[in-house]
Amino acid sequence: MKNKRIIPLILVLFMQSAAFAIQEQELEKKTLYGELKEKEVYALRNYAEDIATSGASVDIITSDDIKKQGSPIIAELLNQTAGITVQTESTLGSPTSIRMRGTDRVRFTLDGVRIDRPSMTTPGIELQYLMSDDIERIEVIRGPQGNAGGVNASGGLIALQTRRGRGPLSFEMGSDIGGYGTFKERFAIMGGDNKKDYYMGVTWLKTDGGMHTSNLNHIYNNDYNNLNVVTNTGFRVLDEKAEIRNVFRFSRARKDIGIGFHNDYPYGIYQSPDGNYGTNIDIFDVLSFDHTPNKNYNYNTKFGIYHNTSNNYIFPDKINTDPTMESLSEIGSTRLNFTTQHNYNYREWNTISIGYNLETEFIDSRSSVVNFGLRETNNFTGNTIQNDVFINDSINIKDKLFIRGGARLVNNSAFGTYVLPNASAALVLPTFKIKGAKTKFRGSWGYSVNTPTLYQRFARMRLMGYEMIPNPNLDAERMTGWDVGIEQSFFDDKLKLDFGYFNNKYKDYINFEYGMSSYMYTNIDSARTQGYEARLTWEPNEKIKTVINYTYTDSEDRATGQDLAACPQNRLNTTIYWTPIPRINTYITAEAASSRAMSSAKGADRTPGYVDVRIGTNIKLFSIKGVQVFLKAMVYNLLDQKISMYKSGNVLYYAPGIQFMTGIFVKYNLPEKEDL
Repeated sequence: MKNKRIIPLILVLFMQSAAFAIQEQELEKKTLYGELKEKEVYALRNYAEDIATSGASVDIITSDDIKKQGSPIIAELLNQTAGITVQTESTLGSPTSIRMRGTDRVRFTLDGVRIDRPSMTTPGIELQYLMSDDIERIEVIRGPQGNAGGVNASGGLIALQTRRGRGPLSFEMGSDIGGYGTFKERFAIMGGDNKKDYYMGVTWLKTDGGMHTSNLNHIYNNDYNNLNVVTNTGFRVLDEKAEIRNVFRFSRARKDIGIGFHNDYPYGIYQSPDGNYGTNIDIFDVLSFDHTPNKNYNYNTKFGIYHNTSNNYIFPDKINTDPTMESLSEIGSTRLNFTTQHNYNYREWNTISIGYNLETEFIDSRSSVVNFGLRETNNFTGNTIQNDVFINDSINIKDKLFIRGGARLVNNSAFGTYVLPNASAALVLPTFKIKGAKTKFRGSWGYSVNTPTLYQRFARMRLMGYEMIPNPNLDAERMTGWDVGIEQSFFDDKLKLDFGYFNNKYKDYINFEYGMSSYMYTNIDSARTQGYEARLTWEPNEKIKTVINYTYTDSEDRATGQDLAACPQNRLNTTIYWTPIPRINTYITAEAASSRAMSSAKGADRTPGYVDVRIGTNIKLFSIKGVQVFLKAMVYNLLDQKISMYKSGNVLYYAPGIQFMTGIFVKYNLPEKEDL
């Protein structure tokens, strides 16, 4: 085992020394090093790849999209793309899971570093703790991306980038209020020039909730309180050919659970007047160094740390037959991450990337339950170490055929060594006899491995009589997937059509099994997902943009013959942006989804389908001496639908009815200096 870890480290030293063995050449200097371009995707190789020539199925949510909508929650933005399904219990702050093409095996990165925590029950991420105000862009890459993203990326890869400052010193302040006691306060300061850039944002979001259930009406103690602090600083060095950057994030959230257990209600669910709650603390920091010695070679190195502490407390109810009953769980997890990637432009038509990744994870937890004065305590710890070496090769043949392929060699201390290959290709041609039109045929194939989380392997917890049983014998899940598609553009990309088919097959699929008083994660022999994705984008001018997505997903747990959990067969969503005059921009989003199962067991509960419509507007009221004042307004669930994505027993959990948010946004820019 030690020898296997030494080989990748030697490779890293060799690649680092190669940076100084290549003769330096003059480079074109950029206003801001590493500026992200709107129509390029970076997550596939840690450097730019034109989205128009990518063989993968890709969506990009730009900073402009985020600003126009002003939604505080990232999950709402992701839910407007193709192939993605968001599942949440009900309201702001509720646990959120993201599924792509029917599976929650989705890899998340933030500024190039993995951000899903080891203490999660699934390999995903709880996005409710991240505020969209601090995000620069979101890249969504569908399909098996095990080579580009690493393990737990069979469904796809979602890469987030933190905002960075530009131009002279500027300030942002915002204050919003909404229904159910919701308010958001925000302050940010930013700026940047050729030598440096900086950004710091503080956001406080609070709401009284608004969750309803099918038999308990409004749950009043459903509060959510979240404080986010984000900093992003960058410095250009080595004659602006290199950049040192540090991104830091801190969030502290409290969520009142609002429900408990009592025999007076079906399935033991009741409204708790005393309030049960959970707290969550996230600390994230990534230090990166990017260097471009010459036009033929560049490399980057990142070191990241992600720590999470999550506690849940359930206290006795006043009407409970056991006045001593209470339970708590405390989970702490940490991931350390080191990664480096080196990109060689061997020819104008060929780029080779070589990299190394090291991850080490720790988890430490305890749970305690009191029944009739007797306390039972369970403790568990676990850790794992993983080394990856990967290589990619991208080939451009006459600006028409684009091929990308490679493999990742992974050595995991718990699951051994395996190879993750991945390949994609795109053929881009002018459409026959139609001026301003292009046709792209694309396809991708990959093999991916999803390793069980430390929580699934080691957690033994008992909460109010229901026990989580660990399964240290879980096997890693394996998946082979492919997709093909055609993209057609007209009128110089003003009208674009995209249609694709995907097919994924899983072996040793990780699933959870419910018992009368316990549950545990187990492997089932196989599962599959397949389906279609269609997208229409129409942007005739700068005033209007329309995006329509439709996704059909056919999923199956081969052991039961049932649909996979939380996977609707049909999803349709549309977003329309309209800017009638420069001072006003408006938007409307609509989403419709069919029913979904809560698990893949036979006879599992299903939540009904729903339609959700949201509208919003931003109006520039006035501008004076560098101060710009905007009015913002948003209305959620415009049709007042009973939207439910979660069911327990015979109880459906509903999101709030018609809800609004409105507020004032102020931005101040210092005058630019004459020499800038």
